[in-house]
Amino acid sequence: MCTVTLNINEAEVRELNPSLTDMASITRWAQRVIDDFIASRRRSKEQLKPYTMEELHARIAESERQIAAGQYQDFDEAMDEIEAELAREEELEMAEAV
Repeated sequence: MCTVTLNINEAEVRELNPSLTDMASITRWAQRVIDDFIASRRRSKEQLKPYTMEELHARIAESERQIAAGQYQDFDEAMDEIEAELAREEELEMAEAV
């Protein structure tokens, strides 16, 4: 276990969660947020497993087959798709904020 020092802007935290009325409640809230973050990182690391060489070669062969068949997306198309998705997410966030 280690000690972490956080610089917290009380007003900003209270805007996020108005039920936080004093530093003790803000400290408990911050501890829960940190604990949840650490737990989620542990879960994601536990779920990762490295590929075997056979799996990597199979993935490469499948990619080469798709490229030969013309089933691929070039960089500009991929970036356009990502930017459009980000714009949709931003619009949803703005709509939810209203």
